[in-house]
Amino acid sequence: MPEMRNRVEIMVPHGQFVVRQARCPQGCDLMDAEHPIHDHHSIHVEATCEGQTGSLYLDPVYGSHDNIAELEIPKGEIVEFTCPHCGTSLSDPDRSCAKCSAGIFTIHLPKGGFIEACRRGGCLNHRLQLVTGEQAMQRVFDELGMDAFL
Repeated sequence: MPEMRNRVEIMVPHGQFVVRQARCPQGCDLMDAEHPIHDHHSIHVEATCEGQTGSLYLDPVYGSHDNIAELEIPKGEIVEFTCPHCGTSLSDPDRSCAKCSAGIFTIHLPKGGFIEACRRGGCLNHRLQLVTGEQAMQRVFDELGMDAFL
């Protein structure tokens, strides 16, 4: 009989979760105290669209889109998001938006969780993924090609 694993999924109502820690894939802190939104530190990323680059301060309240942008992002345009500190891309080349098929970008949360959001201007598709320790370890082994050790 195959092993049964328990999986718990919860729906987080918009406005009920505030991101207090966010990092790029290299570990740089993306939280910005100088540009608060809703009395919380914003999430600072660099955005490049139509040849222009500027800071984008993302609303840390999950489901709210009161972002502060230094450049205009036209609806339908694909945006490249990078870390403002080290320049690492936040794009996930293996994933795409479930609503519009554009690429997504990922912001890492503490303890292995992350937020995925669409890179297309005007598409508000995003999701919060909380990861168990076992899932985080599996990702490490997958990235290192060490499946045989599990």
